[in-house]
Order: sequence, then C-alpha cells, then structure tokens
Amino acid sequence: MKSAAPAVDFIEGVRLLKQQVHADGRGELVAFEQWENVPFSIERVFFMKIDRLGIARGGHANSCDELIVPLAGSVLVEVDNGEARSTIRLRDRAQALWIRPGILIHLRDFEPDTVLLVFASARYSETRHFDRAQPQIRLASCTA
Repeated sequence: MKSAAPAVDFIEGVRLLKQQVHADGRGELVAFEQWENVPFSIERVFFMKIDRLGIARGGHANSCDELIVPLAGSVLVEVDNGEARSTIRLRDRAQALWIRPGILIHLRDFEPDTVLLVFASARYSETRHFDRAQPQIRLASCTA
C-alpha cells in the first residue's frame, strides 16, 4: 500500500492531491470519499476518453470545484487564475488535480486512449462557464 503524500499547490486555486492507493496481488484500489480525498460535496461525476492525438478540451473556467483523476494515459493541464499560470502533466492514478471555481483550464496534448475521471461540486445545468479566468469567484471561495 502506498501512503498519501502532502498536497502540492501550483497556483492559488489549483492543488495536486495525492491519493492513497491500496495495492496487493489482486490489483489496485483507490476510493474517493466526499470531504476525505474529494474536498467538496460531490454533485456530478463524469469521465472523458480521448482516442486520438490533437484533441483539446476545456478552454473555460467553471463556477464549481472540479477534481480530475487520470485513469489511463496522460494530459497536459494548463491553468490560469487571473494572476498566475501553471502547467501540469497528469499521468499518475495516485494523483488528483483540484481546480477551484474561476480557474481557466485547458486540457491538451492527450496521449491516445487517455481516460479522465472528473468529480464536480455542481450539476452541469447549475454550472456557469466563462471564457477567461474569474478571480473574483476564486477569491470568494478559495482555500486551496
């Protein structure tokens, strides 16, 4: 069994959380629990599978929290909080990227057959999308 390591902050509002992986001869198990390793109330869970090169996703900021977990493959994640920018390569199932409301996110440079699991704090119909970072939303809700 791997133990969880401390979180890593990339920019204000974006934190990489280490997940506890339980591994034995049967395989690996990572459990996701609200307020434990998912630091918000879960209202929606979805996954995306990218089959080929050249695909880009995101390109917007959300009004809700999201936690992105790479299940297979990898993706380059570019984040912008309106004051600072950072780039993170997600490729480890033992990591989850917590993105707070108002952070502009771009997902690109996917490996073929990448699968991302995403937890969100709001239903899609209740989520607002913005074409640039929204620092006022981030600053009103940010503890990351």
